[in-house]
Amino acid sequence: MNILIKILKIILSIILMVSISILIFINLATSTILSKEYILNKFEETGYYAKIKEEAKSSFENYIPQSGFEENVMENIISDEKIKNDTKIIISNIYDGTNQTVDTTEIEDKLRNNIKESLGNTKINTVQQNSIDQYVETICNEYKEKISHTKYETNINNILNKLNKIVDMAKKISIITIAIMVVIILIVNCKNIIKAISQLGTVLTANGIFYIIVNLFINSKIKIENLLILNNSISEVIKKIITDIFDKIMNYGLILLVCGFILIIVSNAINAKKVESDSSRE
Repeated sequence: MNILIKILKIILSIILMVSISILIFINLATSTILSKEYILNKFEETGYYAKIKEEAKSSFENYIPQSGFEENVMENIISDEKIKNDTKIIISNIYDGTNQTVDTTEIEDKLRNNIKESLGNTKINTVQQNSIDQYVETICNEYKEKISHTKYETNINNILNKLNKIVDMAKKISIITIAIMVVIILIVNCKNIIKAISQLGTVLTANGIFYIIVNLFINSKIKIENLLILNNSISEVIKKIITDIFDKIMNYGLILLVCGFILIIVSNAINAKKVESDSSRE
């Protein structure tokens, strides 16, 4: 009978550990990669908008030699505010499914004015006008390409919507499971609060050690600073997010470890005091 109870306690502890881990990973996901506000904050922290502006300007300059225009035609055609607003449109498309489009009318107007000033009083024939129109269109498309990083915003939004539903369901199930496991642990321990506290402390300690080991192992295997995805600007954001997630995992691990130790120490102290009290009565 004692063996069966010990096996049952181990099974309950494992289920509780898994449930706590699922809940923590869900909280990590919802507070980071599944949060639009979190992503936008990371854009701000990494100077994303300024970097995208420089990358866009650099790509625009590649078209200048073949166009025959002076470099000054590219001056001030995009602003930090424009990039920031367009980025928010794309992120809203991905997270909220707003299906907005990036409007390049402002860029087109500024570029045409710069070209007009550059040409001065030079008369433009139909062929030249067509070349200018094609050049302006190319620059606007290049801007869209630099600002969006993906053409599958709707598809990503659909995936995120499904993922959010799964996450919400998993969160509810994990919370209910944790509550049920705690109650069952109390019952299995014959309502002995001290033993139940000790078992819960062991579970939390094991969970904490697991998170710390996972964090150290992944950090030792993956050189986050060397990651390069799409371009430097988006890579910096992704590296910042990954680093932040690993820091959060380590923090969770330390918190669980400390809480587990406290519960074990408290339960052992109470148990020792109880044994001492029973001995003195005898």
